[in-house]
Amino acid sequence: MRCSVYFPAVIAGLVGIDDVLAGNWTQLSAGPWSGREGLMVASTQGKLVLTGGRTSSGAGFSDEGWTSTDGGGWALAAKA
Repeated sequence: MRCSVYFPAVIAGLVGIDDVLAGNWTQLSAGPWSGREGLMVASTQGKLVLTGGRTSSGAGFSDEGWTSTDGGGWALAAKA
C-alpha cells in the first residue's frame, strides 16, 4: 500500500482555517515511500520534511527522511 500525501488546502492559499478544521483537505501527490503510519512532517527553511513512521502492520520503523518545497514533489534526504 502506498501512502498519499494530504495537506490542508490553506497551505496553498485555497481555503481558510475554518475549512481545514472542517476536514477539507487536498491531495497533492502519492508519496514515493512505502505505506506507513505514525510519520512526522515539519516545515523548516522553506521545505516540508517528512521522517520516520512504521509499516502499516505496526512493525519496523523507517529511518528515511523526505523533503519537498511544494508538498507535491518529494526527494529522499541524505542520511545523517
